[in-house]
Amino acid sequence: MENLTNSSGEICNFIMHKLYLTMKRLILLFSLLSVLILNAHAQSLTHSSEWRNLIVSLQNEDWQNANTLSLQLLNKTPDDEENNIGVALLRYMYIHSEAGLLNLRKVTKDEAIKAVQGFTGKLIILPSHPVSLKQGFNSIMMHNEKTDSLFITSTNKTATQIFSFEYIVLDDKWHVEDFKNSVGKIYRLGGMLKSISVEGNMLPRFRIIIDQGIAESEQH
Repeated sequence: MENLTNSSGEICNFIMHKLYLTMKRLILLFSLLSVLILNAHAQSLTHSSEWRNLIVSLQNEDWQNANTLSLQLLNKTPDDEENNIGVALLRYMYIHSEAGLLNLRKVTKDEAIKAVQGFTGKLIILPSHPVSLKQGFNSIMMHNEKTDSLFITSTNKTATQIFSFEYIVLDDKWHVEDFKNSVGKIYRLGGMLKSISVEGNMLPRFRIIIDQGIAESEQH
């Protein structure tokens, strides 16, 4: 009877743990997929002239202007809308432009980390990248040949300057075979920023760790 009681308790604990993980995934998935549709501010943000100017600055690698514009937009965001998708995208744009300034020696390592460390614990969404089995730049790769964590080396357009090493710990493991079948497809990753630091002296760059990560296909 005692063994039966213990087994029932273990089963109950297992079920509760699974329910907890499921709720975590649902909450984050809602943040990533639903807020942009439901939140009018997010829609107006991504359709504003400031947003368009920011995108042009990023495409032209005008890091100072991109940095200024993204910060201005972030500062306009009400506190109760910090989890909408537009703001999550803005955080990464600001980090990326700060990395560009760091690479150009326009800011020091201390200045760079001070500028972005406030994003720790908040939702960020990365730009879309192709899935790849080969080591390369600006692509989604397995970390240590495992798919529970993914890795991106983010660079400038010509891949001559490394801006950040990005580690994404998925909340729901991407099965290896599914990952291999997704090679060449475009995915967007996001999650909660667990930590961000600066490493390297000659070639300083950010080291970004994201947990509670989700991967969403851009191809439907």
